[in-house]
Amino acid sequence: MRFRPLEWLLSLHAKLFILLGLVTSILTVAVAYSIIRNSRREIETYSRNLTIEAAQTVETDVRERDPNFHDPDKLDQLLSSIAGPDRSVFQIDVFRRVGRNEVQLLRSSGDEDSVDWGPDLGSYLSLAGPQTELVDLTTGNKAWKVYLPIRNPRPGQPPLGLIRAYCDLERWEVVWNQNFRKTLHTLPGVLLGEFILLWLILRLLISDPVAATVRAMQQLEQGDPAARIPLRRSDELGLIATRFNDMAARLQRAGDEREALIHEIQGLNASLQDRIDAALGELQAKNAELAQMAERNALLREELGAQERLAVAGQLTATFAHEVGTPLNLVNGHLQLLAGQSELPERTRERLGVIHAQIQRVGDIVRRMLDLTRRPQLHRQALAMPALLADLRQLWAPMMAAHGVRVEAEVPAECRLDVDRKQMEQLFLNLMNNAVDAMSEGGTVRLEAEPAEGSTPEAPWWRLAFRDSGQGIPADLLPQVFRPMFTTKPEGKGTGLGLSICREIVRGHGGDIRIESAEGQGTSVIFTLPGAAAAQVATETDAT
Repeated sequence: MRFRPLEWLLSLHAKLFILLGLVTSILTVAVAYSIIRNSRREIETYSRNLTIEAAQTVETDVRERDPNFHDPDKLDQLLSSIAGPDRSVFQIDVFRRVGRNEVQLLRSSGDEDSVDWGPDLGSYLSLAGPQTELVDLTTGNKAWKVYLPIRNPRPGQPPLGLIRAYCDLERWEVVWNQNFRKTLHTLPGVLLGEFILLWLILRLLISDPVAATVRAMQQLEQGDPAARIPLRRSDELGLIATRFNDMAARLQRAGDEREALIHEIQGLNASLQDRIDAALGELQAKNAELAQMAERNALLREELGAQERLAVAGQLTATFAHEVGTPLNLVNGHLQLLAGQSELPERTRERLGVIHAQIQRVGDIVRRMLDLTRRPQLHRQALAMPALLADLRQLWAPMMAAHGVRVEAEVPAECRLDVDRKQMEQLFLNLMNNAVDAMSEGGTVRLEAEPAEGSTPEAPWWRLAFRDSGQGIPADLLPQVFRPMFTTKPEGKGTGLGLSICREIVRGHGGDIRIESAEGQGTSVIFTLPGAAAAQVATETDAT
């Protein structure tokens, strides 16, 4: 699970953890401070008691062995065994009383010449017990100084003398500092352990049960009737889990009852639905029949209209052929007379040959227009598309140069069609005428060819696209462009038969044709034509 700090800070787990962590941290630090403080007090108390005990030991030995101080050497041995620089009690001074309230140094465990004493020490002879003072030494350390009168063995008699003992706290300071540093080093680990333990306890007792409750609620909200809280406890969270599980069980039973009721209603409606379906089936069959009849009627009306328009076009074509054919024959006769003259230059003879070929072509076009009305038979042959395109470029050259039109072609070398060549010339000439008329200020015509979808080597088909960069066709006129006698060109510039003838040529070869256009974005005429199979190409090549 991903940890999200901001979400965690808003959770109950975070609030309790921060609160309890703060309380336990304060308590732990307070306990540690109290222990350190008490430890120092205990060290001071212990060293004080140790000094008092050392002084009492000397006092007891003097009272019992030499109350009159006849053998000071024995006292030296005792002092050296109890006190010294390497011991906690580093110095003991023994004074004997020489007057009522006067004392004199008798022996010292240290350097007797450096012992500080004076007449004022006699004032301590009146003490009833040991008196301690915490003083500063010249070394900068602190020390306990204990005064203890040497009691007289005989009751009612004045004290025999005075004992002054020193206990340097330097050694005990080292011990206390070590304990203090150890406590400071241990305290972060203790606090970290407390935090980890507190985290785990809160996680087990609060966060995990709350998360399990939330997950169960989400599952129930998402439609899972089997959602339950896996919590078995006797506290408040356990009570919430028990109530939730009871509620979820009741909802599940209610859902099961509702499903059973729905199934029962569905069973009751099944027979009624079957009857309705049967009636609807009969009605749909009758409606389909009527729709087919209406579609057939529409097709018949459209076909009848097309036949009527074709009939009119045929009459116009026949009149046109008669009116154009006579002057063409006269022009052709004069050309033959000119060509028969032997003194003509070769260049002029070539131009007369081109004019004669174009007149022949116009005559062929007129005859083909007549043939369209009579549905002529196709004379198919394997035709290489690149070769046809090269011939077409010669025919298009004057028109393209005059109108500033550029032709681009992307035709594979292996593109060979099984078509009627004359009709192909008519098809592409009609398409080029329409493209040039749509590009009054010049433009680009692009011809593309690629294998059609589903084409095979045994039955090849080619998809050709003739695209211009002209003004395009409005969307409302696009469905009518193939209708005979329909044109968007100005009066006197179009007959409305060009695209209709193109469609008849493509359909006559078994292909399909459609137009894609948007106003201001040019027009694309896309059509399919049958390709020449490899065996057919080989046969025609051999025959040639």
